[in-house]
Amino acid sequence: MDRARVQAVILGGGLGTRMKSALPKVLHDVLGHPMVWYVVEAVRGLDASPVLVTPSGNEAFREFFGESVEYTEQPERLGSGHAVQCAMGKVTAEFVLICNGDNPLPSQRDYEEFVDACLAKGALAAVLSADLAEPRSLGRVIRGENDCFTRIVEARDATPAELAIHEVNTGIYFFRTQELRRWISDLKPQNAQREYYITDCLGMAMRDGVRVECHPALDRWELVGVNDRSELAAATRLLQVRKQEALFADGVTIDLPGTVRIDWDVTVEADSEIRQGSCLKGETHVGRSCIIGPYTTLIDAAVDDGARVVASYVEASHIGNGCTVGPFSYIRPGTTTGTQSKVGAFCELKASTLGTRSKVPHLSYIGDATIAEDVNIGAGTITCNYDGFTSEKHKTIIEKDAFIGANNNLVAPVTVHEGAYTATGSTITHDVPAESLGIARAAQVDKEGWVRRKKHGQ
Repeated sequence: MDRARVQAVILGGGLGTRMKSALPKVLHDVLGHPMVWYVVEAVRGLDASPVLVTPSGNEAFREFFGESVEYTEQPERLGSGHAVQCAMGKVTAEFVLICNGDNPLPSQRDYEEFVDACLAKGALAAVLSADLAEPRSLGRVIRGENDCFTRIVEARDATPAELAIHEVNTGIYFFRTQELRRWISDLKPQNAQREYYITDCLGMAMRDGVRVECHPALDRWELVGVNDRSELAAATRLLQVRKQEALFADGVTIDLPGTVRIDWDVTVEADSEIRQGSCLKGETHVGRSCIIGPYTTLIDAAVDDGARVVASYVEASHIGNGCTVGPFSYIRPGTTTGTQSKVGAFCELKASTLGTRSKVPHLSYIGDATIAEDVNIGAGTITCNYDGFTSEKHKTIIEKDAFIGANNNLVAPVTVHEGAYTATGSTITHDVPAESLGIARAAQVDKEGWVRRKKHGQ
C-alpha cells in the first residue's frame, strides 16, 4: 500500500488535569521516554510526516523531538475536534491518520495494519476499534445489520446492554483529507462540556451517505489512553512486559520480573541475568554473560561481557570485561573500569579510570584519578581532588604495579610512579618515585604510664 499518501496528526494538546502536574500529560515518562514518543516513533515508521498538536508554548516538546515533527498549537482545550481543527493547516497529504498522544501502547504494526486496511477498502472515514476485557468508561462501538458500524456511544450515555459490549473506540481515525476539512469546519460543541468531538465527524460522514469503516485491531488491547497516574502506571507495566518478553526471546534471564525495571532503549545480550530489584535506565547496554543485581541501578551505563555488578549504582560509566563491582558501591559519571578489575564494597569512583586487573577492594573514594594496570588500592584510601577554593578538580595518577597502603590520603595533584609503594596511614602530598616507598606519617610515640596517671591521678 502507498502509505506516503497518509499524514499523521498526533493529539497532544491536553494538559491532563487529572495528572495534577505542571508537565503536559503526554510528556510524562514511560520507560525512559515521554508517552507521546511511542506514538511519534510508531507513525514515523509509516513515513507519515507527523503533525504534533501541543499546548501553547511547545518548548518542552521541542526538547524531545527537535524539528523531526511539525508543530501546531491548541491554545484552548476545546476537545479532540478542536485539536484536529488546529492541525489541518499543516496537513498536505491525501489522507489523515489521527492518533492520540496519550496512548503509548499501539505499535507500528497496529497503525500499519489499520492504514493498509483503510487504503485497500478506499475508506473515506474509518475508526480503529479494540476488544477490551475491561472497557470501563470508554466509548462503545455499536454495530447494526451485517455487522456495520452505526455509532459510538459514550459510557455515561450507554444502556446496560451497550455497557456489556467490549468493542471500544481507540481514538484512532482515518479520513480522506478533502472530506475531513468539510466535516471539521461544520463541528459544533453540542454537549454539556461545550467541546468539539472528532467522533461527530463520523456522524456527519454517515449523514452524507459515506460508509464508515470500523476496523477491529488484530491484537487484544488492555488499555486505551492515559488520563491519570494510575493509568500511567498501568501503561508502563504493559510496555515493561513487552520489553521483558523481547529480552527473554534474546536469551536474557530476568529474576522476579515484577521487581525489575528495564527502560525501552536498554539492550542486554544473551546469557546475562538481571536479578531482582534492579533498575536499568536510559541507554544502558549490558553485554553477554553478565550478572546485574540484585538491587543494582544502571543509568546510561555500558557493562561489558562477563562483568558482575552487585547491589550498586552506576551512572554514565563503562564497566570492563570481567570486572566486578560491589556490593554497595557508587560509580559516578565518567568512570571506566578495565578488564578483570575490581571495585569492592562501599567504594565511590568518579571521573576516573581503573586499569586492567587493578583493585579498589573496599571503603575508598577515587575521584579524578587515572590508575594504571595491576594496582592495588588499600582500604580507606581517598584521592583528595578538591582544594575547596576553585572549581577545578585536581588529578591523581597512579602508574602500573603500584601498591597504595590502607588509609592513605593522596593529595592531588600527585603521581605515584610505576612500582612504587605507599605506607599504611600516609598522607601523600608529593610525587612518589618509581619503585620507592612513600611514608608520610608521624613516628609512633609510646608514653608509658599515661593511662594510670590519667585515670587515677598517679
